Amino acid sequence: MKQLDVHDVPDDVYAALVAAAEDSRQSLNAFVVERLTEAARIARLTDHIARYPAPTGTGVTADDAVAALREIREAS
Repeated sequence: MKQLDVHDVPDDVYAALVAAAEDSRQSLNAFVVERLTEAARIARLTDHIARYPAPTGTGVTADDAVAALREIREAS
């Protein structure tokens, strides 16, 4: 496994990470590794979505989808 040194972390960010790690009963290292893992998955997912061809022939536009999602959220 690789090691990563992180420098110049602002004090308030460090304190928030320490508190979040304590709240989740994890070491700071384990907590940060989990967050970095999530960030890496999201980055790869974003790349995949950007390359994925949009379906054709559905008649549904992005605006239609956004409007439907807003309607569902407002009804909840």
